[in-house]
Amino acid sequence: MPKEKIVFKEAVELFVNAIVPDIMSEKEVPKVNFLFPPSAFKLFYYIHKNPFIKSNSLTPNIEKEDIKRLLPSNQSDPNCPTIIIKDPILFFQLLTDITNEWLNEKDKYFGYGSARTLFLRGIRRIWLRMSPSDFNNIEEFLHNQLLFLKSNIFDEYIKKNIKVSTYLDYSIIASKEENETWYETNDHMSYILTDNNEMHSLPNIHFATKEENGNTICYIYAIQNPNLKHESKKIARNLYKLNAGIENPNVSVSSLLALHTFITMLEEKGIKNIRIPCLQVLSYRYHELLSKEQKENFPRRWGPTTFSMFHNLTTKEKERFIKELKTAQTWYNHIVDKEDFISKTKTEGLFNLFYRIEEQFKNIKVLNTPFIEDEYLNIEITPLKNLIKK
Repeated sequence: MPKEKIVFKEAVELFVNAIVPDIMSEKEVPKVNFLFPPSAFKLFYYIHKNPFIKSNSLTPNIEKEDIKRLLPSNQSDPNCPTIIIKDPILFFQLLTDITNEWLNEKDKYFGYGSARTLFLRGIRRIWLRMSPSDFNNIEEFLHNQLLFLKSNIFDEYIKKNIKVSTYLDYSIIASKEENETWYETNDHMSYILTDNNEMHSLPNIHFATKEENGNTICYIYAIQNPNLKHESKKIARNLYKLNAGIENPNVSVSSLLALHTFITMLEEKGIKNIRIPCLQVLSYRYHELLSKEQKENFPRRWGPTTFSMFHNLTTKEKERFIKELKTAQTWYNHIVDKEDFISKTKTEGLFNLFYRIEEQFKNIKVLNTPFIEDEYLNIEITPLKNLIKK
Protein backbone atom coordinates (compact mmCIF):
# COMPACT_ATOMS: atom_id res chain seq x y z
CA MET A 1 0.00 0.00 0.00
CA PRO A 2 1.24 3.52 -0.74
CA LYS A 3 2.49 5.64 2.11
CA GLU A 4 0.09 8.42 1.17
CA LYS A 5 -3.66 8.39 0.72
CA ILE A 6 -6.36 10.87 -0.08
CA VAL A 7 -9.17 11.08 2.44
CA PHE A 8 -12.79 11.94 1.68
CA LYS A 9 -12.84 15.46 3.12
CA GLU A 10 -9.57 16.33 1.37
CA ALA A 11 -10.99 15.09 -1.94
CA VAL A 12 -14.03 17.36 -1.60
CA GLU A 13 -11.85 20.38 -0.84
CA LEU A 14 -9.42 19.80 -3.71
CA PHE A 15 -12.24 19.19 -6.17
CA VAL A 16 -14.27 22.26 -5.18
CA ASN A 17 -11.50 24.84 -4.85
CA ALA A 18 -8.94 23.58 -7.39
CA ILE A 19 -10.30 21.20 -10.03
CA VAL A 20 -13.61 22.90 -10.80
CA PRO A 21 -12.16 26.40 -11.38
CA ASP A 22 -9.36 24.89 -13.47
CA ILE A 23 -11.86 23.05 -15.71
CA MET A 24 -14.12 26.10 -15.96
CA SER A 25 -11.18 28.16 -17.19
CA GLU A 26 -10.27 25.55 -19.87
CA LYS A 27 -6.57 25.74 -19.03
CA GLU A 28 -6.25 22.19 -20.33
CA VAL A 29 -9.41 20.12 -19.90
CA PRO A 30 -12.54 21.24 -21.80
CA LYS A 31 -15.17 23.02 -19.78
CA VAL A 32 -18.09 21.00 -18.39
CA ASN A 33 -20.95 21.87 -16.05
CA PHE A 34 -21.05 19.98 -12.74
CA LEU A 35 -24.69 19.91 -11.66
CA PHE A 36 -24.96 18.97 -7.96
CA PRO A 37 -28.20 18.34 -6.02
CA PRO A 38 -29.13 20.51 -2.98
CA SER A 39 -27.74 17.93 -0.55
CA ALA A 40 -24.22 18.56 -1.91
CA PHE A 41 -24.27 22.15 -0.70
CA LYS A 42 -24.94 21.00 2.85
CA LEU A 43 -21.77 18.91 2.53
CA PHE A 44 -19.79 21.83 1.10
CA TYR A 45 -20.83 24.21 3.90
CA TYR A 46 -20.13 21.56 6.54
CA ILE A 47 -16.56 21.13 5.24
CA HIS A 48 -16.22 24.90 4.93
CA LYS A 49 -16.87 25.14 8.67
CA ASN A 50 -14.95 21.97 9.53
CA PRO A 51 -11.98 21.92 7.13
CA PHE A 52 -9.59 19.05 6.61
CA ILE A 53 -6.32 19.50 8.47
CA LYS A 54 -3.14 17.75 7.38
CA SER A 55 -0.09 18.14 9.58
CA ASN A 56 2.94 19.83 8.03
CA SER A 57 0.97 20.57 4.88
CA LEU A 58 -0.89 23.55 3.49
CA THR A 59 -4.42 22.45 2.66
CA PRO A 60 -6.70 24.86 0.81
CA ASN A 61 -10.07 25.23 2.50
CA ILE A 62 -13.39 25.58 0.74
CA GLU A 63 -14.41 29.22 0.64
CA LYS A 64 -17.91 30.60 0.10
CA GLU A 65 -17.00 31.79 -3.40
CA ASP A 66 -15.96 28.20 -4.24
CA ILE A 67 -19.39 26.96 -3.20
CA LYS A 68 -21.12 29.77 -5.09
CA ARG A 69 -19.26 28.71 -8.23
CA LEU A 70 -21.06 25.36 -8.07
CA LEU A 71 -24.58 26.76 -7.78
CA PRO A 72 -26.80 25.49 -10.63
CA SER A 73 -27.10 29.04 -11.97
CA ASN A 74 -23.29 29.10 -12.43
CA GLN A 75 -23.14 25.60 -13.92
CA SER A 76 -25.56 26.06 -16.80
CA ASP A 77 -23.34 27.02 -19.74
CA PRO A 78 -25.28 25.76 -22.80
CA ASN A 79 -22.08 25.57 -24.85
CA CYS A 80 -20.59 22.64 -22.92
CA PRO A 81 -21.77 19.23 -21.65
CA THR A 82 -23.26 18.78 -18.20
CA ILE A 83 -22.28 16.09 -15.70
CA ILE A 84 -25.26 15.29 -13.48
CA ILE A 85 -24.31 14.16 -9.97
CA LYS A 86 -27.13 12.28 -8.28
CA ASP A 87 -25.35 11.09 -5.12
CA PRO A 88 -22.64 13.55 -3.97
CA ILE A 89 -21.43 11.33 -1.12
CA LEU A 90 -20.91 8.41 -3.50
CA PHE A 91 -19.41 10.75 -6.11
CA PHE A 92 -16.68 12.02 -3.78
CA GLN A 93 -16.09 8.61 -2.23
CA LEU A 94 -15.46 7.21 -5.71
CA LEU A 95 -13.02 10.04 -6.49
CA THR A 96 -11.24 9.20 -3.23
CA ASP A 97 -11.16 5.46 -3.93
CA ILE A 98 -10.02 5.95 -7.53
CA THR A 99 -7.07 8.08 -6.44
CA ASN A 100 -5.98 5.62 -3.77
CA GLU A 101 -6.30 2.68 -6.15
CA TRP A 102 -4.35 4.67 -8.73
CA LEU A 103 -1.59 5.04 -6.14
CA ASN A 104 -1.64 1.26 -5.64
CA GLU A 105 -1.14 0.82 -9.37
CA LYS A 106 1.71 3.32 -9.47
CA ASP A 107 3.39 1.32 -6.72
CA LYS A 108 3.42 -1.70 -9.05
CA TYR A 109 5.44 0.21 -11.61
CA PHE A 110 7.94 2.36 -9.78
CA GLY A 111 6.99 3.01 -6.16
CA TYR A 112 5.14 5.61 -4.18
CA GLY A 113 3.65 8.77 -5.56
CA SER A 114 2.12 11.95 -4.18
CA ALA A 115 -1.54 11.37 -3.40
CA ARG A 116 -2.49 15.02 -3.73
CA THR A 117 -0.59 15.54 -6.99
CA LEU A 118 -2.21 12.45 -8.50
CA PHE A 119 -5.66 13.61 -7.41
CA LEU A 120 -5.19 17.06 -8.93
CA ARG A 121 -3.86 15.68 -12.22
CA GLY A 122 -5.81 12.46 -12.55
CA ILE A 123 -9.23 13.64 -11.42
CA ARG A 124 -8.93 16.80 -13.51
CA ARG A 125 -8.39 14.65 -16.62
CA ILE A 126 -10.54 11.59 -15.91
CA TRP A 127 -13.56 13.21 -17.59
CA LEU A 128 -11.73 12.98 -20.93
CA ARG A 129 -12.62 9.27 -20.91
CA MET A 130 -16.40 9.77 -20.83
CA SER A 131 -18.77 8.38 -23.46
CA PRO A 132 -22.10 10.16 -24.16
CA SER A 133 -24.17 8.05 -21.75
CA ASP A 134 -21.72 8.63 -18.88
CA PHE A 135 -22.84 12.23 -18.39
CA ASN A 136 -26.20 11.10 -17.04
CA ASN A 137 -24.74 8.28 -14.95
CA ILE A 138 -21.53 9.67 -13.59
CA GLU A 139 -21.46 7.39 -10.56
CA GLU A 140 -21.46 4.31 -12.80
CA PHE A 141 -18.72 5.82 -14.96
CA LEU A 142 -16.53 6.41 -11.90
CA HIS A 143 -17.30 2.95 -10.53
CA ASN A 144 -16.12 1.46 -13.84
CA GLN A 145 -12.90 3.50 -13.67
CA LEU A 146 -12.32 2.04 -10.21
CA LEU A 147 -12.88 -1.49 -11.51
CA PHE A 148 -10.42 -0.86 -14.35
CA LEU A 149 -7.79 0.15 -11.80
CA LYS A 150 -8.40 -2.92 -9.65
CA SER A 151 -7.98 -5.31 -12.57
CA ASN A 152 -4.63 -7.13 -12.62
CA ILE A 153 -4.83 -8.69 -16.08
CA PHE A 154 -1.33 -8.96 -17.61
CA ASP A 155 0.37 -7.70 -14.43
CA GLU A 156 2.99 -10.39 -14.98
CA TYR A 157 4.22 -8.26 -17.91
CA ILE A 158 4.94 -5.18 -15.76
CA LYS A 159 8.62 -4.20 -15.85
CA LYS A 160 9.35 -7.28 -17.96
CA ASN A 161 9.93 -8.00 -21.63
CA ILE A 162 8.33 -11.35 -22.43
CA LYS A 163 8.30 -13.14 -25.76
CA VAL A 164 4.64 -13.74 -26.66
CA SER A 165 4.79 -14.74 -30.33
CA THR A 166 6.84 -14.63 -33.52
CA TYR A 167 6.47 -13.02 -36.92
CA LEU A 168 8.68 -14.42 -39.69
CA ASP A 169 12.10 -14.68 -38.02
CA TYR A 170 11.35 -12.03 -35.41
CA SER A 171 10.35 -12.41 -31.79
CA ILE A 172 7.43 -10.30 -30.55
CA ILE A 173 8.29 -8.98 -27.08
CA ALA A 174 5.52 -7.57 -24.86
CA SER A 175 5.56 -5.34 -21.79
CA LYS A 176 2.71 -3.80 -19.78
CA GLU A 177 3.41 -0.15 -19.04
CA GLU A 178 1.74 2.72 -17.21
CA ASN A 179 0.09 5.63 -18.99
CA GLU A 180 0.21 9.29 -18.08
CA THR A 181 -3.03 10.65 -16.64
CA TRP A 182 -4.11 12.34 -19.89
CA TYR A 183 -4.55 9.02 -21.72
CA GLU A 184 -7.86 7.20 -22.08
CA THR A 185 -6.64 4.26 -19.99
CA ASN A 186 -4.26 3.68 -17.11
CA ASP A 187 -2.17 1.04 -18.91
CA HIS A 188 -0.97 0.01 -22.32
CA MET A 189 0.72 -3.03 -23.81
CA SER A 190 3.87 -2.24 -25.76
CA TYR A 191 5.48 -4.48 -28.39
CA ILE A 192 8.93 -4.78 -29.95
CA LEU A 193 9.94 -6.93 -32.93
CA THR A 194 13.51 -8.17 -32.72
CA ASP A 195 15.90 -10.74 -34.18
CA ASN A 196 18.55 -9.87 -31.57
CA ASN A 197 20.32 -7.71 -34.14
CA GLU A 198 17.67 -5.14 -34.94
CA MET A 199 14.64 -3.84 -33.03
CA HIS A 200 11.42 -2.24 -34.25
CA SER A 201 8.62 -0.86 -32.08
CA LEU A 202 4.97 -1.62 -32.81
CA PRO A 203 2.14 0.68 -31.69
CA ASN A 204 0.92 0.51 -28.10
CA ILE A 205 -2.49 -0.96 -27.26
CA HIS A 206 -4.29 1.26 -24.72
CA PHE A 207 -6.67 -1.04 -22.87
CA ALA A 208 -8.63 -1.63 -19.67
CA THR A 209 -10.45 -4.69 -18.33
CA LYS A 210 -13.20 -5.38 -15.82
CA GLU A 211 -15.58 -8.13 -14.77
CA GLU A 212 -19.15 -7.98 -16.07
CA ASN A 213 -21.68 -10.69 -15.22
CA GLY A 214 -18.91 -13.18 -14.48
CA ASN A 215 -16.96 -12.47 -17.67
CA THR A 216 -13.88 -10.32 -18.21
CA ILE A 217 -14.43 -7.63 -20.84
CA CYS A 218 -11.52 -5.84 -22.49
CA TYR A 219 -12.01 -2.22 -23.55
CA ILE A 220 -9.61 -0.94 -26.21
CA TYR A 221 -9.52 2.84 -26.46
CA ALA A 222 -6.62 3.53 -28.79
CA ILE A 223 -3.69 2.10 -30.75
CA GLN A 224 -0.89 4.63 -30.81
CA ASN A 225 2.78 4.82 -31.72
CA PRO A 226 5.11 5.16 -28.72
CA ASN A 227 6.81 8.49 -28.12
CA LEU A 228 10.23 6.85 -27.96
CA LYS A 229 10.51 4.03 -30.42
CA HIS A 230 13.03 1.72 -32.06
CA GLU A 231 13.03 1.79 -35.85
CA SER A 232 14.39 -0.73 -38.33
CA LYS A 233 13.84 -0.17 -42.05
CA LYS A 234 14.44 -3.87 -42.72
CA ILE A 235 11.79 -5.02 -40.23
CA ALA A 236 9.38 -2.30 -41.40
CA ARG A 237 9.65 -3.59 -44.99
CA ASN A 238 8.97 -7.15 -43.85
CA LEU A 239 5.79 -6.04 -42.11
CA TYR A 240 4.24 -5.27 -45.50
CA LYS A 241 4.13 -9.01 -46.18
CA LEU A 242 0.98 -8.92 -44.05
CA ASN A 243 -0.74 -7.23 -47.01
CA ALA A 244 -0.18 -10.19 -49.31
CA GLY A 245 -3.48 -11.07 -50.98
CA ILE A 246 -5.29 -8.02 -49.56
CA GLU A 247 -6.88 -5.67 -52.08
CA ASN A 248 -6.68 -1.96 -51.28
CA PRO A 249 -5.19 -2.32 -47.78
CA ASN A 250 -6.25 0.68 -45.69
CA VAL A 251 -4.67 0.07 -42.29
CA SER A 252 -1.18 0.33 -40.79
CA VAL A 253 0.55 -3.07 -40.93
CA SER A 254 2.39 -2.35 -37.67
CA SER A 255 -0.92 -1.59 -35.93
CA LEU A 256 -2.40 -4.72 -37.50
CA LEU A 257 0.33 -6.96 -36.07
CA ALA A 258 0.15 -5.29 -32.63
CA LEU A 259 -3.63 -5.68 -32.42
CA HIS A 260 -3.59 -9.26 -33.70
CA THR A 261 -0.95 -10.15 -31.11
CA PHE A 262 -2.96 -8.50 -28.33
CA ILE A 263 -6.14 -10.34 -29.34
CA THR A 264 -4.19 -13.61 -29.23
CA MET A 265 -3.01 -12.74 -25.70
CA LEU A 266 -6.61 -12.03 -24.64
CA GLU A 267 -7.78 -15.36 -26.06
CA GLU A 268 -5.05 -17.17 -24.13
CA LYS A 269 -6.37 -15.49 -20.95
CA GLY A 270 -9.86 -16.80 -21.71
CA ILE A 271 -11.20 -13.31 -22.54
CA LYS A 272 -13.78 -13.51 -25.31
CA ASN A 273 -15.27 -10.01 -25.54
CA ILE A 274 -13.83 -6.64 -26.60
CA ARG A 275 -15.53 -3.25 -26.59
CA ILE A 276 -14.26 -0.20 -28.45
CA PRO A 277 -15.84 3.12 -27.42
CA CYS A 278 -17.14 5.08 -30.40
CA LEU A 279 -16.67 8.48 -28.84
CA GLN A 280 -15.06 10.25 -25.89
CA VAL A 281 -17.15 13.41 -25.81
CA LEU A 282 -14.45 15.81 -24.61
CA SER A 283 -11.61 14.45 -26.75
CA TYR A 284 -12.07 16.70 -29.78
CA ARG A 285 -12.22 19.90 -27.74
CA TYR A 286 -9.25 18.71 -25.66
CA HIS A 287 -7.10 18.44 -28.76
CA GLU A 288 -8.33 21.84 -29.94
CA LEU A 289 -7.06 23.29 -26.66
CA LEU A 290 -3.71 21.50 -26.99
CA SER A 291 -3.36 22.85 -30.52
CA LYS A 292 -4.14 26.39 -29.38
CA GLU A 293 -1.62 26.13 -26.55
CA GLN A 294 1.16 25.00 -28.90
CA LYS A 295 0.43 27.75 -31.40
CA GLU A 296 0.85 30.30 -28.61
CA ASN A 297 3.76 28.75 -26.69
CA PHE A 298 6.02 27.44 -29.45
CA PRO A 299 6.91 30.89 -30.91
CA ARG A 300 7.54 32.22 -27.40
CA ARG A 301 9.89 29.40 -26.48
CA TRP A 302 11.62 29.11 -29.87
CA GLY A 303 11.57 32.69 -31.13
CA PRO A 304 14.45 34.86 -32.42
CA THR A 305 15.68 35.65 -28.90
CA THR A 306 16.19 31.97 -28.14
CA PHE A 307 18.12 31.32 -31.37
CA SER A 308 20.28 34.43 -30.93
CA MET A 309 21.82 32.76 -27.86
CA PHE A 310 22.75 29.56 -29.73
CA HIS A 311 26.26 30.66 -30.79
CA ASN A 312 27.20 31.40 -27.19
CA LEU A 313 26.46 27.85 -26.02
CA THR A 314 29.03 25.14 -25.39
CA THR A 315 29.11 22.10 -27.65
CA LYS A 316 27.21 20.02 -25.10
CA GLU A 317 24.65 22.79 -24.59
CA LYS A 318 24.14 23.06 -28.37
CA GLU A 319 23.50 19.33 -28.59
CA ARG A 320 20.93 19.62 -25.80
CA PHE A 321 19.37 22.67 -27.51
CA ILE A 322 19.01 20.83 -30.85
CA LYS A 323 17.55 17.77 -29.14
CA GLU A 324 14.97 19.86 -27.26
CA LEU A 325 14.07 21.76 -30.44
CA LYS A 326 13.52 18.54 -32.41
CA THR A 327 11.33 17.16 -29.61
CA ALA A 328 9.30 20.38 -29.54
CA GLN A 329 8.92 20.39 -33.33
CA THR A 330 7.78 16.75 -33.32
CA TRP A 331 5.14 17.48 -30.69
CA TYR A 332 4.04 20.65 -32.53
CA ASN A 333 3.58 18.73 -35.78
CA HIS A 334 1.77 15.95 -33.94
CA ILE A 335 -0.78 18.14 -32.19
CA VAL A 336 -1.33 21.44 -34.04
CA ASP A 337 -4.52 21.42 -36.15
CA LYS A 338 -4.69 17.64 -35.84
CA GLU A 339 -8.01 17.33 -33.96
CA ASP A 340 -9.89 16.05 -37.04
CA PHE A 341 -7.14 13.56 -37.90
CA ILE A 342 -6.96 12.30 -34.29
CA SER A 343 -10.73 11.97 -34.07
CA LYS A 344 -10.85 9.97 -37.30
CA THR A 345 -7.95 7.75 -36.22
CA LYS A 346 -9.64 6.95 -32.88
CA THR A 347 -12.89 5.94 -34.58
CA GLU A 348 -12.79 5.01 -38.25
CA GLY A 349 -9.10 4.06 -38.15
CA LEU A 350 -9.51 1.81 -35.11
CA PHE A 351 -12.70 0.21 -36.42
CA ASN A 352 -11.04 -0.56 -39.76
CA LEU A 353 -8.32 -2.51 -37.98
CA PHE A 354 -10.91 -4.82 -36.43
CA TYR A 355 -12.74 -5.24 -39.75
CA ARG A 356 -9.41 -6.16 -41.37
CA ILE A 357 -8.60 -8.74 -38.69
CA GLU A 358 -12.07 -10.25 -39.00
CA GLU A 359 -11.63 -10.55 -42.77
CA GLN A 360 -8.02 -11.75 -42.85
CA PHE A 361 -7.56 -13.91 -39.76
CA LYS A 362 -11.11 -15.05 -38.98
CA ASN A 363 -10.41 -15.03 -35.22
CA ILE A 364 -12.90 -12.33 -34.25
CA LYS A 365 -16.49 -11.49 -35.08
CA VAL A 366 -17.89 -7.96 -35.25
CA LEU A 367 -21.28 -8.03 -33.51
CA ASN A 368 -22.83 -4.64 -34.28
CA THR A 369 -22.74 -1.39 -36.22
CA PRO A 370 -21.07 1.30 -34.10
CA PHE A 371 -22.85 4.61 -33.42
CA ILE A 372 -26.13 3.20 -34.79
CA GLU A 373 -26.76 0.14 -32.60
CA ASP A 374 -24.51 0.96 -29.64
CA GLU A 375 -21.98 3.53 -28.46
CA TYR A 376 -19.42 0.69 -28.56
CA LEU A 377 -18.13 -1.52 -31.34
CA ASN A 378 -18.61 -4.98 -29.83
CA ILE A 379 -16.23 -7.79 -30.77
CA GLU A 380 -16.30 -11.51 -29.96
CA ILE A 381 -13.05 -13.48 -30.03
CA THR A 382 -13.54 -16.83 -31.78
CA PRO A 383 -11.21 -19.89 -31.82
CA LEU A 384 -7.97 -18.89 -33.49
CA LYS A 385 -7.73 -19.74 -37.18
CA ASN A 386 -5.51 -18.73 -40.06
CA LEU A 387 -2.78 -17.41 -37.74
CA ILE A 388 0.07 -15.31 -38.98
CA LYS A 389 2.67 -17.65 -40.42
CA LYS A 390 5.71 -18.01 -38.20
